[in-house]
Amino acid sequence: MENIKNQLQKIESLISKLDVTHEKVSKASVGWHLEHSLLILNSSLKGLTMTNPEDYKPKFSLKKIVFLNFGLIPRGKIRAPKQFFPLETPTRESILKLINLAKERLANSENLPEKSFITHPFLGDFDKKTTWKFLGLHTNHHLKIIDDILKR
Repeated sequence: MENIKNQLQKIESLISKLDVTHEKVSKASVGWHLEHSLLILNSSLKGLTMTNPEDYKPKFSLKKIVFLNFGLIPRGKIRAPKQFFPLETPTRESILKLINLAKERLANSENLPEKSFITHPFLGDFDKKTTWKFLGLHTNHHLKIIDDILKR
């Protein structure tokens, strides 16, 4: 969870670069990657509060094991569901609003039962701790893309 808090600080520090793009790295802007990451964070953290821990049923998945142990997300190979695409051009205000919501939801998730879970569309059920790990890995993936955009 500390990892996600640090990532939220990094996201906040990147707000001034929202409009930066580099087509060879990504078709999307820095702002798009920030907002996408925050939409995933907020949706997943909210999802933890909406499931019944008694219904948690983890299943073996080689993809899940590889992802959680190696953090491998191939660039440009997996298409995010449309509900996690920013609807408009990200702004300083929209990003700050999502950051504040993520901080609130992250703090609230601390007190949830360990078997609170989300169901990932490709990887199955993640309990609370695994959800936090997933969110850290996913956010890191997009922060690396942003770093590459800004290096160019």
